[in-house]
Amino acid sequence: MGSSWLLSLFGLLNNRYVWFTAAILLYIVSSPVIDGNTGIFRMELPLMLYLYFCLNRLLKPSPWQPLLAALPLAMLYIGHDYYFVRFSRIPKWWDLYQVPELLAVMDGSMILLLGTLVLLPIVIYLLNLRLTLTNLPLLIPLLPIYLGPFFAPVTFVATFNKQSKQVIYYSAQVNTSLNGRMITSLYHEAKRLETLQLLGHYRDLDKLSMRLTPEQGLQANGKNVHLIVLESFLDPSLFERVKQLRLQPAHPDYLAMFGDKMGFSISPIFGGYTAQPEFEILCGVPAFQEFDSIEFNLFTGAKTYCLPSILRQFGYSSSAANAYKPEFFNTPAAYRGLDFDAIYFAKEYTPEADTYLQRGEEKVDGDEYFYDGDLFAQNLAFVEKRLQEKKPFFNYLLTVYGHFNFELGSRAGPSLFRVPEVPEAVEKIINQHYYRTKALAHYLKQLITLDPTALIVLVSDHLPPLPGGKGDYDRLGYFLHDPDRLLINRLLVIRGGEVERHERLVHFNIYRLILDFVTDQGYCQKQPCSWHYPVDRERLREDYRTLIGLASAAVEGNKIK
Repeated sequence: MGSSWLLSLFGLLNNRYVWFTAAILLYIVSSPVIDGNTGIFRMELPLMLYLYFCLNRLLKPSPWQPLLAALPLAMLYIGHDYYFVRFSRIPKWWDLYQVPELLAVMDGSMILLLGTLVLLPIVIYLLNLRLTLTNLPLLIPLLPIYLGPFFAPVTFVATFNKQSKQVIYYSAQVNTSLNGRMITSLYHEAKRLETLQLLGHYRDLDKLSMRLTPEQGLQANGKNVHLIVLESFLDPSLFERVKQLRLQPAHPDYLAMFGDKMGFSISPIFGGYTAQPEFEILCGVPAFQEFDSIEFNLFTGAKTYCLPSILRQFGYSSSAANAYKPEFFNTPAAYRGLDFDAIYFAKEYTPEADTYLQRGEEKVDGDEYFYDGDLFAQNLAFVEKRLQEKKPFFNYLLTVYGHFNFELGSRAGPSLFRVPEVPEAVEKIINQHYYRTKALAHYLKQLITLDPTALIVLVSDHLPPLPGGKGDYDRLGYFLHDPDRLLINRLLVIRGGEVERHERLVHFNIYRLILDFVTDQGYCQKQPCSWHYPVDRERLREDYRTLIGLASAAVEGNKIK
């Protein structure tokens, strides 16, 4: 009896599936990313065990077979959680469309490292793969799971809803905790595709509650608007660790201009995807990511009802100047759909286009991004010419200097601050901040002189990703006890030459701030403008769907359908 018990125990301990199950459970329990997976036994574990079984059968027998079979599954889990740590959001299948853009902004050494970490295991796995007619049928039960979201999304969503313990719509992270990583990622893709099928029902402009009707009869005051979205404009003085060092990284001219009137706005995103803040600011609704992780990806050039098109109704012309490459985030089609009259990228990126922007030749490493001071100088010259036309205009400018890896570049100046008490990336940001605020102060003084009655709004798109992810923000003390700490960004507002502070706005209310300004506070008498934070986001979901529905219409010649 005793020996039989020992043999059974030895058999369990020598079983690869027992070890695999134990490893999954141990990983989930110890992972800091997701607070357990209550759905692991119901949905995820059976799938993972079956996948592990299939992978074992598909590999050549060897002493390494159990580990090689577990390798792709481990890579999926680790990759999923690394993405969350890095960007503080759950990865989704459509994020894969952003991989080329991610690679375009990464340095060569990082691409080589990531390529090795991803491709080497895949090569090793493929060398040991054994595909035969007898083991391929094992994959048939997996087809409905992995093809269903893409070819039958409505059925997949309905099945998931029946099997899931609970579906949480407000938080992808909670949803993942309840139902597991792999299954939830497939659900989100199916839900996105299901909703895309419904977009055709959301193309009725009359159903848009934000629409200004002719009966409302609002008039514009003809004052110009300058909206500058600043790439990763992190204020290092907001770190408690920097405050303790009694370090003030901002330029004195900038501090003299804004003093204690620097406000805050809540971005929809942390760590990247500048197009998301752009969408919110220009369209006045939250970037719900209901149909895609990047709303701009859905734009076809068909006109939607956002800030440039509304200002056009008020007699304004509008221009968008983007300091980076046009192939990012489907930007040209998005800007056309937003109804900008003129769209400008740097001559280096659009050599055949008529543009006033010219980045200049790269001189040394670190000069690959358009320096703020050069960009602002060129925009000032552009504004001066526009003012001579005596027609109200909307000047939209998106910067790119300050992007990861935070290189100072030769166009700024020498490094002024040595701060060994903070991570190297933060020290770079501190030095950049000095020159960025110097360039800003110079730009704004001249802009106010040129256009003293205008509204000038400057806002950071999002906080930049630091090497330690959100952990670096916690360790350095960035709004430690605020639940929205990773979304809090600088907001600077100048109305008629006077600086005004906004304690906490959401990015999508900048749209209302602008429309209320150009109508002498008439807009918010006709439309609901809730300035208090937090804002009820859900009341804007139907308008969001209508705007995306209009923007995603197919364009054939001059026809939109």
